[in-house]
Formats: sequence, structure tokens, C-alpha cells
Amino acid sequence: MSVVLLALLLQAQTQAQPVRQVPAPISVQLAVRIDPDTVTVGERFIAVLRVRAKAGATIEFPTAPDSASVPPTATRIIGEPLIRDEPARGATIRTAAYRMTAWDVGQQSLALANIVVRADGQVGYVSLSSYRVFVRSVLPADSALRVPKPPRAQILVKPISEIPWLLFFAALLLAALGLWLWQVYRRWRDRPLEPFAAAEREFARIEALNLVAAGDGPHHVAMMVDTMRVYLARRVTGIELSHTSSELIAAAGSIQSVTPGLGALLWRSDLAKFAAHRTSGEDATETGRSSREVVVAVEAELERREAEAKRSASKRAA
Repeated sequence: MSVVLLALLLQAQTQAQPVRQVPAPISVQLAVRIDPDTVTVGERFIAVLRVRAKAGATIEFPTAPDSASVPPTATRIIGEPLIRDEPARGATIRTAAYRMTAWDVGQQSLALANIVVRADGQVGYVSLSSYRVFVRSVLPADSALRVPKPPRAQILVKPISEIPWLLFFAALLLAALGLWLWQVYRRWRDRPLEPFAAAEREFARIEALNLVAAGDGPHHVAMMVDTMRVYLARRVTGIELSHTSSELIAAAGSIQSVTPGLGALLWRSDLAKFAAHRTSGEDATETGRSSREVVVAVEAELERREAEAKRSASKRAA
């Protein structure tokens, strides 16, 4: 009797408790296509995910890798996925296409997070961990049978000594310096002398030839007088090198006071040069000496005049 009462009490308590309603799971259909399904390391492939859910459902595809698959060799997404909604009656269909690469050999997961589906206030998750791509190796089937080549002989690099190069550049520098010094000397040697210095050097050169002693007095006279004419043309205003003897005497009025014998000197020179006049050694020597004395006298007179002009100018300035 007590057993029957206990059973009735338990039945009454059970009927008094409300019945808990369990929501029905969200119905989702998933189709996955991987093209190509076999790739090499770094080769790109396409993964297309197609999800079908009830009408009005919201489907969210992952845009980032699964947080549990983050090693450097994990499959990676290249760029943003291409997502498209497909029109359907009584259902929601959405497709996503991913460009991906794999970075390790063997079966590799897509490394995508879950697809999220929302419908009637419920949230469902679709896992993609079971979908994989096969990554094959590009190595030979059996690399252990390959005999590697023997190591090459070491290349001995001898250290380069800097001493020969330093000596070479030093010699090159010395040669350049010597060439520069030679050019400086040539310019100094060939520099134009002052008229008086040039005439004195030329007189000394002619006298060193000893033409009078060699019996060539006329030639000595002609060269000494020509040197005098060159000096006068350079130093005295109005005298030209192309002047004849008479023209030169006419233009030498400014120096006539210091050259009283200039006309006779030029006349004897013309006889020796143009009239083949026989000139003795003493006459030739005297004519040459007179030519040199004319140059010395003219130079002294011109220097005196230039000094007076400078004094006059300084007095006027004062």
C-alpha cells in the first residue's frame, strides 16, 4: 500500500513540473570545392564554399584564418574572398571563393574559421576543419639514392699587397709633377724679354759667333745693325721694322740728340748688305760696337724721360 502511494506521489510531482522546450537546430547545407585539390608549396588554389540555409537566415563567411592555425607554414588567404548571394525560393544561398596558398607538404587544412549562420534568434557554427588540400613535394621520389657531387677545391685568395700600387701612384704623381715643372720652365725660358734685354742677349750671341775672325765681316755688320733696328722698332714710337734706312732716320727725330751717328751707321750697313761693299775686320767690329752703343744710349735716354714723367706726375698728384 505504501509503495502505491509513493508511486502516485511521484507521478503527481512529475505532472506538476513544466515541460522545457528545446529549440530545433538550424538546418544548413554546405558544399566545398577545392581547385586544384593537389598543389605544390606556394602554388595558388581556389576554395569555393556554398552554404544553403532557411529563408531569412544570415550567413557570415570567415575573412581571417582560424586562430588555432597560425604557424608560418599554415595555409594562407590571398586578398579578400569573393562573396556572392544567389537568388533562391524558400532558402538563403551564399557562395564565397577564396584564393589561397599552402606552405607545407602533406594534407593541409584550409585554416579558415567557422561559418556563422543566424536564424530565428539562434546562432549556428559550421566548421571547416575537415576540409583539406594535398600539398605534394617537388623533390625526387627517393633523394637518398642521389650521390652528391664532391666538394670543389677551395679557392685560395692571396692578399693583395698595397705597396706596388702605392709605388705606381707615387711614380705617376712624380711624373705629373715633373711635366708641370718642365712646362713652367719652358714658359719662363720662352717668356718675351724687354726690348733692351733681348737686344743685349742677341748682341752677345752674334759676338760669340766670331764672324769677324772667320772673315765674314759683312754678315757680322748686317746682324748687329738688324738687332739695333729691332730694338728701335720695339722701343721708339714711330719707328717700324719695315722702314728703310731713310724712313727710319726720318722717324727717329725724338732720339736724334743721343744718336748723332745713326745715319752713317745705317749707310755703312746698307753698303755691306746690298752693295757687296768689302768691309775690313776693323770696320765690321766698329760698326757692330756702334750699333750696340746706339741701343745703350737710346735706352738710357728713354729711361731718363720716363723717370722725369713719373716725377712730374707725382708732383701734379701732390
